[in-house]
Amino acid sequence: MLRFRNPGTQFSTQVQVLKQLYKNLGIKSPFSLKDMAIVIAKERLMTAYGYSGDVALSLCQTDNESMNSALMNAKMYAEVFRMLGWVTPAGDKSYPLVFTYIGIHIAESEHDCSKLYEQCVLGINNPTELTDRMSYDENVRFFKCALRTCIDLGGIIYKHELCIGPMSVNDNVEAEYQNMIKNIAKLRGNYQNLRNAFISLADSLGMKLDPVDNCTRLPIALLKTCEYVESVNNSSLYNKSLSCLKITPYGIDVYNHIKTMKDLRLQEFNSYKKEIQLSLIRLGIYSMLKRAGYDLSSVEDIIKEDNTKCADILERKELLFSPYQTIKRNLIEEALGINIGNEVISEEKINTFSNNSNIEKANRINALDLNIPTYINEKNLNSEEDIEFLKEVEKLKSKGKSSADIIDILFEKYKTATKDNFYPLISTIFKIIDFKCEYSRPGDNGARWDAIIIDDKRSIPIEIKSPTEEMHLSVKAIRQALENKIILLSRKTHITDKTTTSLAVGYCLPNDRAEVSSLVENIKETYGYKIGVLDFKSLLTIAISILVDNKGFDKNKLYELEGLANANI
Repeated sequence: MLRFRNPGTQFSTQVQVLKQLYKNLGIKSPFSLKDMAIVIAKERLMTAYGYSGDVALSLCQTDNESMNSALMNAKMYAEVFRMLGWVTPAGDKSYPLVFTYIGIHIAESEHDCSKLYEQCVLGINNPTELTDRMSYDENVRFFKCALRTCIDLGGIIYKHELCIGPMSVNDNVEAEYQNMIKNIAKLRGNYQNLRNAFISLADSLGMKLDPVDNCTRLPIALLKTCEYVESVNNSSLYNKSLSCLKITPYGIDVYNHIKTMKDLRLQEFNSYKKEIQLSLIRLGIYSMLKRAGYDLSSVEDIIKEDNTKCADILERKELLFSPYQTIKRNLIEEALGINIGNEVISEEKINTFSNNSNIEKANRINALDLNIPTYINEKNLNSEEDIEFLKEVEKLKSKGKSSADIIDILFEKYKTATKDNFYPLISTIFKIIDFKCEYSRPGDNGARWDAIIIDDKRSIPIEIKSPTEEMHLSVKAIRQALENKIILLSRKTHITDKTTTSLAVGYCLPNDRAEVSSLVENIKETYGYKIGVLDFKSLLTIAISILVDNKGFDKNKLYELEGLANANI
């Protein structure tokens, strides 16, 4: 079964980390894991034991590298970036690394790079020359296979079916693929059948159930980021309510497109003579960039010549081949006429670094394009999650929906949100209210709080409970908000004071409000700390009032918040 690492599944986080690495290490090639770890820590892209920056880095120092969280965090990013074709080994060993031609395009992008990101996702395949030490040997272009599998199974799939199916099949053997589809179809209707099959898979891999389950987090995140699938609750597949993946019309369109392409894999590539290989490398890379909307007019003659050389192979089909995700870099750089490991690549030499000014922004909008109050720091609303939420509000507003309608629609939409998408959403809403808010990334076990409002004098830790964790905030969340306050005052990672609140945020206010109110009072009497309790609908109300009705909000009220709060239009 294919193994997918999980260093952080957010598209915006991955791109942000790569940009910072390139900014700091772009002129230093090759670079080591230690170099990466230093940049990630110093740029505050990770925390350790609740600390960030130099303090986090110093706390991670240990003779046992496996216990060095900064180094292990860098390693996970390195493996995902290598899988996406953004970095590659400088030599025959796994490390040190260099940035790739495609990786530099991502790092240098000034606008939306989601279309090139999507090409990198589709480029993931196995086996490759970069995975010769891996413990799996499936021959599969995973995301192409996953889309096909979802379509052939009626347009919906459960995450464990990904493990049993496209993550464990050779999709270049049609009989094996069809047998996989039949086996999954036979499991459906009885959840215990699926459970037994999943346990058998884990046993055959010598793995526990949770690590196998965790291998689905990154591919699911990539499928969602590319808008190929959406999460739905389904009870019909296994007579049990499960959070499943439903293929979108866009996902169907993408599969219908790529199934007509020439899917070039490693074994076939290696069967050709070097002259043809060099042409295929150029065509593979230029095809990715063209589909992502880059201006390739400067290499049109080269593309035309290479197409002529490879006409018998392509048979007038578009090429699906990502060289940096399939073969080692030496031959690629020979084909492109560059040597990234030993020179700084100039804009003149790689003349497609910047997106064409006429390129579409992949249906994404910038916060600056929205009618939002000028007092909001618009530059702070630039993450993928921020832009998607603003786009959603703008779309509803353009349909003539009132503020109350928008609040109700969004409140219902996020009723089944998990912490992976609810935590960033809460951070986005606090940014709209004009706070500098950062959420703890998935897998970052060093951060004690789920999010934090950063202030020069009065930082506020936030305990968040997504609706799938608990629909109504519990007393446990209040206790954790107290712990967050104590830890923040003790560790001093951000400046705050004793009188500033500590927040607990959830989908709904507690069922037993009297018990929670009593606990908040007891905490104030015993420790002198204020605990503020906010529900999702109240936060939505404030945010939508700002975005749609141009209303203001007295930020000082939040710093002093104590007890249960409620906001209405």
